[in-house]
Parts: sequence; structure tokens; C-alpha cells
Amino acid sequence: MASKFRTKDGGEVRVGDQVWARVWQESDNNPWLITRHPLDKTHVILKEIGGTEERVHHPDDLALYYYANRQPPSGG
Repeated sequence: MASKFRTKDGGEVRVGDQVWARVWQESDNNPWLITRHPLDKTHVILKEIGGTEERVHHPDDLALYYYANRQPPSGG
């Protein structure tokens, strides 16, 4: 498995980094921590920070997530 993975917004992440499922949303947009799968070296586990959900993904699936949690423009 590669040590770096590319996200939807072009960021490079690795195990131990955080990603977001959406660019921005008022609520329900907790970051996800990338962790190693204990039994399957070809997949990673995303653990919801501040929640209880876990997702098993192939590393290529990280292209569905965002590295930067962008906020909406101010003054809008």
C-alpha cells in the first residue's frame, strides 16, 4: 500500500491524517482519522472524530474525501 494518498481537493494524506466527507456544512461534518486496518494491509479504516462511525476503504477511495475543511466565504 502506498504511504501517501491523494484527496478530492488535491491534498496528500497518509495514515494519521484527517479528512472530511464534505467541503463545508453547518453540522454533521466531523473529520475522519485515517488509520491502518489491523487485518487487511490493502485497506484503511476511517474513524469519525467526535462520533462512533468507522468506515473501511480502499486507499483509492480517499479521492472521495477532502483534505481541507473549507469554510464558506465571510460576509455572505
